[in-house]
Amino acid sequence: MPVRRYDSPGQARFVTFSCYQRLPLLGDPRTRDAFAERLEAERVRLGFSVIAWVVMPEHVHLVILPVDGALGPVLRGVKQGFSHMVLSRWRERSAPVLGSLVDPRGVTRFWQRGGGYDRKVRNPEELVEKIRYTHENPVRRGLVDRDEDWAWSSAQDYRGGKGVVEIWREW
Repeated sequence: MPVRRYDSPGQARFVTFSCYQRLPLLGDPRTRDAFAERLEAERVRLGFSVIAWVVMPEHVHLVILPVDGALGPVLRGVKQGFSHMVLSRWRERSAPVLGSLVDPRGVTRFWQRGGGYDRKVRNPEELVEKIRYTHENPVRRGLVDRDEDWAWSSAQDYRGGKGVVEIWREW
């Protein structure tokens, strides 16, 4: 059954989506770079705002403000575009991981089925909490000592740097 989303214009969303079977399909830095580039390309194409983001080895967190509140086009654009690109590349190279990505119906998947986790951010305090949670994810996992040391997140932007994905700071 498809996920039912209730879109709310002007309301930020905290979303999480995972790789198929939580495999570390985003474990390679080049793959994480490619995801960040796809996120930025879709941000420009669809006109949504990115407030915070992080790419982990097996999942992604985004805090975004969709245009007109419509989250579906954002997730389709980011996830489908990226997975098609990566799976095509892996097929060209006959990557061994492809055998692990076939679901019981015979469909090759990059992302876990379903819509992932989606929460409307209801107030400024919750927004700050979701941004902090997103940025601290690599630290909690022991991948880095400081959140700004993880190159695949907006934490550096919040410390005055400039990343691949343009961050909306008007919130």
